[in-house]
Amino acid sequence: MSEPDAPLPLLDYAIISEPFPLYATTGTVDDPATALHIVVSNGGSDTVYCREIVFSLPEGDLAQSLVEADAGDGQAPGWDVKRLQPGTQTALPSGDYARFQATPKGDDKKKTGVPVDASGLVITLENLKISSLPGTARIEIREVATTDTNKWPENPRFKKLEITKFPAPKIPAMAVSDFTAKSLEVEAGTSVTLTWNGPSTLDYTVSHGGSSHQVGKNHEYSTKIDRDTTFQLSYVTGETTRYQTTTVTVTNPKLTGLEVDGDVTVTGATGVQGLTVGGDLTANGNVTAVTNDKIFRIRELRGPYGESLNVNSTVSVLKDNSVNIAGDTTVNGDLTANGNVTAVVSGKIFRIRDLRGPYGENLGIDSTVEVKSGNDLTVGGNKVIRNSDTIGLRNNHYSSYGRWLYASSLVTDNRRETPVWDKDERVGGSGWEVVRDS
Repeated sequence: MSEPDAPLPLLDYAIISEPFPLYATTGTVDDPATALHIVVSNGGSDTVYCREIVFSLPEGDLAQSLVEADAGDGQAPGWDVKRLQPGTQTALPSGDYARFQATPKGDDKKKTGVPVDASGLVITLENLKISSLPGTARIEIREVATTDTNKWPENPRFKKLEITKFPAPKIPAMAVSDFTAKSLEVEAGTSVTLTWNGPSTLDYTVSHGGSSHQVGKNHEYSTKIDRDTTFQLSYVTGETTRYQTTTVTVTNPKLTGLEVDGDVTVTGATGVQGLTVGGDLTANGNVTAVTNDKIFRIRELRGPYGESLNVNSTVSVLKDNSVNIAGDTTVNGDLTANGNVTAVVSGKIFRIRDLRGPYGENLGIDSTVEVKSGNDLTVGGNKVIRNSDTIGLRNNHYSSYGRWLYASSLVTDNRRETPVWDKDERVGGSGWEVVRDS
């Protein structure tokens, strides 16, 4: 239907599709839902009052048809946009059309109209079912508008807007997009689910960690990861392989191997299943290895450069192990040995100031004691008489009588007399030798 005698609208109209450009449908589930954005503006100097605009979209299966079904919705800020059903009492063209009526919100404004000024108006018709043949369709616009609210036209103003449907491309109109993980930060061992949007006619592959996983026409893939992982989604359109990537971060990664050329700074706790350091390892903080049944092996344990090594805990040497000390050892406290203490290396000295037995018990010595030449053996401050010692004997029965005993040369009846020196003195060279019988 054409209305050549109807005046042109007072308002300006322009149209753009979403997606753009507009493609004829392929009849598959991958055909995107289409929307038309109609921009209404006032390009003149006078205020235009409008109370109704009707858009008629050609319906059918021809090249000149825009939609293949009477379907869709409409919306615009401050306006009511509804799809008109057949038989509606309004000025409508004859033929097959999907019709949408736009009127100002509010019953009073529907009668009096609303001004359309320089800010204009955007009316969106969405969820449309575009027809399958490429071609140019003409949308008919009927406008009820005036510059004088006391004079409304008897018939609507009229114009047509052309819009072209292009052939559907080999690459589906709806491109693959939104490749991402439901959670972009997880803990080690957590399952990660990846999703994406795209045509169901394509076959997809997800690659990560050096392996590829065919997922077919699905739009979801799940796996578990232990460390930061970059996932790659690939698919073929025409003869071209296309790629998308997304990365998931692991807050507590588990590493099977790590080689660091430079410095490593750890500000928090780090759990490592196994660690081999080929060079020096410096810890400016504490190093703790206290888990039961675990071993901390060290070949040489040293203190800081030029300083002593401090041990601030009791040291237990387990059974069947020994401690070898190449240098001197100083113990400022008590030293307790619950086992044997052996110091038998030839030429070495074992110095003790006081040698005592256990508390309340005697000291037992189960070896011959050899006192080296030039040394003495005392008991309570008194010297002990040894084999081959020469001694002097003095009678101390009375302090005034005590005299030194000596051997006389006088013999009476085969007996020698045992005289003593009359004075409290000894004659040099006169003495008695002590001989042990055994």
